[in-house]
Amino acid sequence: MTSYVGTQEVEPGLYINLRKFSVTSVERRGALPGAATDTYRRLPMLVMLAAAPMLGLVFVIFLPLIGFAMVAYLLGNKAVELTTGVVEQMGRVRRPGWAPALAFLSRSKPADSAPATAEPDAWTESVEKKLNQRDHTA
Repeated sequence: MTSYVGTQEVEPGLYINLRKFSVTSVERRGALPGAATDTYRRLPMLVMLAAAPMLGLVFVIFLPLIGFAMVAYLLGNKAVELTTGVVEQMGRVRRPGWAPALAFLSRSKPADSAPATAEPDAWTESVEKKLNQRDHTA
């Protein structure tokens, strides 16, 4: 097979670019698409006529298999996700989040009671007297 490069003028026919896996149809004499680095090969029409039924057969056979493979892949991924989630939850149940070293670090200190040497003010004494008188009279 003769090799052609992009932008080269060629006869009408089918040309395949194996690097890009693309087939280009040239209807009139003209230049191939692409850059000068693209390599094309001309496909004879008889080869395409013989390959078309084989390509159709491959498509018919492997399309359902591809569908089954995709479903199996998705179900496998979901099963793995479910299993890892269950294992993580089991690990949390078996090993609770307990940190004994932190147990007393956040506790506040108890409030100190009023100093015993402090002198009570006059208002507090008068209220206490009134309350004590009511308790004795009742």
